[in-house]
Amino acid sequence: MQKLLTYLLLILLLTSCEEQTDWNLQPGTNDFIIVDGIITNELKVQSIILSKPVAYLNEQPQPVNNATILVSSNQLSYTFHEDALHPGTYLSDKAFAGLKNRTYTLLITSGSKVYSSKAVLAAAVEFVFLRYLKNENEKKYRIIWVANAFHPERPAMYEIQLDWSVAPGYENVNPDSCKAKLFYYTLPTLDVSEIFAPNLEKLTFPPGTVITERKYALTDEHAAFIRAVLLENTWQGGFFNTASANIPTNISEGAKGFFGACGVVEKSETVH
Repeated sequence: MQKLLTYLLLILLLTSCEEQTDWNLQPGTNDFIIVDGIITNELKVQSIILSKPVAYLNEQPQPVNNATILVSSNQLSYTFHEDALHPGTYLSDKAFAGLKNRTYTLLITSGSKVYSSKAVLAAAVEFVFLRYLKNENEKKYRIIWVANAFHPERPAMYEIQLDWSVAPGYENVNPDSCKAKLFYYTLPTLDVSEIFAPNLEKLTFPPGTVITERKYALTDEHAAFIRAVLLENTWQGGFFNTASANIPTNISEGAKGFFGACGVVEKSETVH
């Protein structure tokens, strides 16, 4: 009986109810821009996104137009232009590949304001491809492992792209509804709120899916930025929430976000 009472007490403590809440948000003086860009070691047209902060939940951010962007390193400079089809997205005028351990300087001019940042390109590191398992009831697969959540010396971000638009039975389905992108992280810290984070939806995919996994090597500074973002959103809502705090940034005063430089390794596999 004592054990039964103990279990009932635990259930009562761990059970929660949901209640609708109307948030009376007070817009602040959001006179700054958001910078989102990563220079990689891939020979390609690099991109940087500039946007304005939002004042309300689920509001779409507005692009920052007509800015001038320059990325330089070792007396080499690369200018960026705004993509006519995607306002706020700036593309390098020519393709270039970042070099490992090289420092890259970002200079943004928007109106009368100038913002700057520096980032060292972390060397690319090989990895073991993710693992997935078939659910015999659904005849579909799900990812069961990507990477260890903790590594004190090699923080990384994993970008997983799934595409089953050419899989058998999906040839006539809208291709945009047959794609998904997931992110996983290996960080040099391990938080209680991460261990007891809310459950996420388990994505399933059919045979014939093309899986592309990209590993981005991160500096400690970049990993600290990602950890702070995760603490504010993905890891909130569990049993051990943390108090909200300002997200760190490596952009000069008047801007938020992060400018990174990452070595990238990519691998692909088709599910059979």
